[in-house]
Amino acid sequence: MLFKPEFSFKERFDDNVRMQIHPKHSNFISTLSPGVMFGYLADDNELNTRFKWNELIYSSDSALDFSEKLVNLSHKYQSERFKTDLAASYAEESSINNQLDPTVIDPTQINEAGGVQLLVPRNTKSVSPTVTYNLNEKSSLQLGYSYQDVAFDRAQNLTNIFNYSDYSFQQYSATASHAYTERLSFNLTGAYSEYESANQRPGTVFGFPVTSGFSQKSTTITYQAGLQYMFNEQTQLALSAGIRDTTTDSTQFTYFRDTTIPFPLSQQSSLSRNTVGNVFSASLARKSDWGNFSLSAGQQLNPASTGQQQTSTTFSARGRYNLTERLSTGINANYLLSESISTFSNDTSRSNNRTFITLSPSVQWRWTPEINLDLSYSYRQQVYESNNQTITGDSVQLQFSYQPQINRQVK
Repeated sequence: MLFKPEFSFKERFDDNVRMQIHPKHSNFISTLSPGVMFGYLADDNELNTRFKWNELIYSSDSALDFSEKLVNLSHKYQSERFKTDLAASYAEESSINNQLDPTVIDPTQINEAGGVQLLVPRNTKSVSPTVTYNLNEKSSLQLGYSYQDVAFDRAQNLTNIFNYSDYSFQQYSATASHAYTERLSFNLTGAYSEYESANQRPGTVFGFPVTSGFSQKSTTITYQAGLQYMFNEQTQLALSAGIRDTTTDSTQFTYFRDTTIPFPLSQQSSLSRNTVGNVFSASLARKSDWGNFSLSAGQQLNPASTGQQQTSTTFSARGRYNLTERLSTGINANYLLSESISTFSNDTSRSNNRTFITLSPSVQWRWTPEINLDLSYSYRQQVYESNNQTITGDSVQLQFSYQPQINRQVK
């Protein structure tokens, strides 16, 4: 049986944690992260389970303090022709770290009392099993399934509760692969996915209590073809492209909750819409003795907590250079264009279209085989299409990581 404890401590200075146009103050964020990994390793299968706790402490925003709990499980089995993979996870996280969407659409209205990036606990459960069967030495067939469930612990006084809507997403996929040569392989993928989201909130109209909300279900069929080419053992290229066809049925409603009204009052509107779009991915990666670098680009339809799905177009570049055996430097650059797929009738206020850019140089020092020190700087820029306002943020982080080199069999 495998057992390995781990621990890290991060101290980060951030001048715009809430990503406001005019931030009121900066923050020092301390993160204590104890964890443990255990499992087993056999000739034909292995199991890894990792538990991690992130204790987040904000120097100037105690309302953002949070205890994150993360559990990840993975299992792999390999036989002569069959291979199975199972990944599952559970996470209780702070929305500050994983929600780019604001609670109000207009960033000029952001304030400390009730604007963007309030702490809304986010609970995520996911599971994704896959089965691969080798038809022969060159061809294989893979069947996959993935399921994700996201729920928020929302307060009733949240400024815009609809931007923190629970949702579920599941996908069935099949991929056929063929190795044309030792260096070149081709693949075809077909996938079917379902996205469901719903939310509601209380309010008043002319002094009468009302409840308004929405529900939505989207189904998407995707066809994609790709290839992989190995220039050599160190350099690999992967390309894929295809189309998606999405059908969405959505309903918006408002009904009065005053029992003294002798007749029911309600309003409901439904909309069905079909959209067709492109999906693609491309990556180039190279590893060598001096370090590594990678370039990637992609476009896909993603589930979102705004009650709608979003088309995400991404470009990224990463590189790491080994200065010495212990000292290395790196840089990450990312560009995200996120566009909402509007499915609500007569509703333009939900447009969260934005671009998000990050640039992060870093230096890593391997103090000992068990201890690493990382120093990094991060620049963030976010622009919303609705008002063309630019939000920027800078942060500097020092991380201490300790992972004992333990790989013992516990009987």
